[in-house]
Amino acid sequence: MNFNNEQEFFQYIRESLKRLNADTTRLQEGKGHLDHPEDLIILDGTQGANRALQAINDTAKNPKTITIKWDGYPALIFGHGPDGKFSIMDKHMFNKTDGSGRKVYSPQDFINYDKARGVDRAELNGIISNIWSGLQKASQGTKGYYWGDLLFGNPLKDDKGLYKFRANPNGIAYTVDVDSEIGKLLTGKKAGIAVHQYIDSSAATTDDAKPLNGGIGQLKNDSDIAIVPSAMPTTPNVQLDSKLLSNAKSAISKYGAAAEKLLTTAPQARNTFNQLFTTFINKQIVAGDVSNLSQKFMDYFETRPMTPAMKQKLSDHLNANKAGIAGLFAIWAAVYALKQSVVEQLAAAAEQSPVKGYLQSGKQSQEGFVSQGLKFIDRMGFSAQNLAGRQ
Repeated sequence: MNFNNEQEFFQYIRESLKRLNADTTRLQEGKGHLDHPEDLIILDGTQGANRALQAINDTAKNPKTITIKWDGYPALIFGHGPDGKFSIMDKHMFNKTDGSGRKVYSPQDFINYDKARGVDRAELNGIISNIWSGLQKASQGTKGYYWGDLLFGNPLKDDKGLYKFRANPNGIAYTVDVDSEIGKLLTGKKAGIAVHQYIDSSAATTDDAKPLNGGIGQLKNDSDIAIVPSAMPTTPNVQLDSKLLSNAKSAISKYGAAAEKLLTTAPQARNTFNQLFTTFINKQIVAGDVSNLSQKFMDYFETRPMTPAMKQKLSDHLNANKAGIAGLFAIWAAVYALKQSVVEQLAAAAEQSPVKGYLQSGKQSQEGFVSQGLKFIDRMGFSAQNLAGRQ
């Protein structure tokens, strides 16, 4: 298969992995992914909502641990297992319960692994082959695995003092000042990967991953692959809006019990029921409208395809818990508003970085930020663009 440019190549890889590794367990993003603070009311009820508030508060208190969320693709895990052997895999291979996905010790093993399950990922195989030796050298002498996102797969060219690349065709276009510290790190490299988490060699799944807090762990930048950190350019000064914080606390106190009842007594598996709400929210994000969510959700529900029997059961449940629906979205909106005020402060701090990100509209933007195990993203910016592109 031929591609006209690197963007088409990454688009093919992205769509192929999406088809092969679809996982709709949480937020249709799959195990191992980070959640939005506001979505925790849906995923974990009032306990989740309170955890979101605590995470937002801890973010303001511990700004040095906030990192930039690079928009790279594909996500890869690489490093050394308990036997000391080096491997590269995706998260689905890592999480495979029989352990076979981690027993990939060469590019050819990667190809053979796919052949054994009747899959052909020729373009991804090319990426793995291209970066294998460089990542093996960068991780020499380390233990455990590193999780990161590929930023570019070919040497970058100096374009009037800037390096330019976009790994995700639906996401952020980056420019990097070639004379900056990051720019010098990328110079002459045939690929770059932004690392963000460490996984112990004995970890059961990617759920055991731990943040690198902006660093690159024990990795070394001594190979032909750039290992890119995710530290903020300057430590941001995050101030929580007292009114927005009070509104969020009040919403949880006032509506939490009704929302909890809605979620815990549904006549459907919890994950599946959750997805009614998260899929609806993503739809509204793409539409650019998160107002009056309760009424719009009921209209949305009527359009959802399902068996008549389940449709009736859910309809009865939703109509009997309208207070819970209104309460759930009131909590979601209050936490979202508080989080968004933090995102805006982080985005302002990131503008000082020699790494600039841009939406398709030309607006300067990072994909988002990571703090306290959650992702802080402007969902009306990056998320809306990315989701629309995927549709």
